[in-house]
Amino acid sequence: MNLIVQFIRKIKVNPAFWIVIFGAVLTGHFREIIVWFSVVLIHEMGHFAGAHLFKWRISRIDLLPFGGAAVVEEHGTRPFHEEIWVAVLGPLQHVWMTGLALMLNSTGIISPEDFTWFLLLNFTLFTFNLLPIWPLDGGKIAFALFTKWMPFKFAQRQFLICSAFLLIAGGAWQLYLQPNHLNLWVICAFLLVAHILEWKRRHYVFIRFLLSKMQQNPSKRTRTLIVPPTMPLSNVTSRLIKGISHSIIVKDHNPVTLEEKELLEAYFYNHSPECAIGQVFR
Repeated sequence: MNLIVQFIRKIKVNPAFWIVIFGAVLTGHFREIIVWFSVVLIHEMGHFAGAHLFKWRISRIDLLPFGGAAVVEEHGTRPFHEEIWVAVLGPLQHVWMTGLALMLNSTGIISPEDFTWFLLLNFTLFTFNLLPIWPLDGGKIAFALFTKWMPFKFAQRQFLICSAFLLIAGGAWQLYLQPNHLNLWVICAFLLVAHILEWKRRHYVFIRFLLSKMQQNPSKRTRTLIVPPTMPLSNVTSRLIKGISHSIIVKDHNPVTLEEKELLEAYFYNHSPECAIGQVFR
């Protein structure tokens, strides 16, 4: 019960959401919008429960004209398995809701027409949210996969480019097929703005990733980076991979080996990010 109360307190309703509610009432679709609203809440409750389980900091739950979005402070800084679980726990709610609707339909509690509509609603929300586009659940899963195998800064850039390409290509195709679909225009505009904002804040996200690495305990997975003495500290940090502890060897006449935390402390506190690593560690 306490979890539900915390969830309700985090909900923030977008003004455009009330326009959708008002339109549904005027057109006689009040029951449908209530069901849709309930399904979206349960979906977001899944994310909230997962984030709460892993002790993430949850800023708010946004209710938008086409769904919801859980806004958390741990973007890109938590272990791979946590990010995957928090992302998938939303779409997984549609599985048991569909099973419940199937049972209610088989017992005659709901009509076949209502069951078909509810099934379509869940399938649409399930598949839409799993698209590998930022900031959908599928986009968060894809981002976690990118950062698992590539240096964080490179993965962040490549993912946003790929996600934007999918959004523009898929959105243009759908808008060509359904040019008068108002909700589709709203969804595409929202996702495009989300990409622009995420692109602008990518350096902030990267800095937060570096700070989290400096505060975390060393990982069992290790990797050695061999860099020339002329490489700036900022270039060396751009090679760091999430979930891996790095040893850095500065290749010179007298090679120097340093740990990841030493590099990050020099980057943040002792020297300019553009200072050559060979001048910092001799």
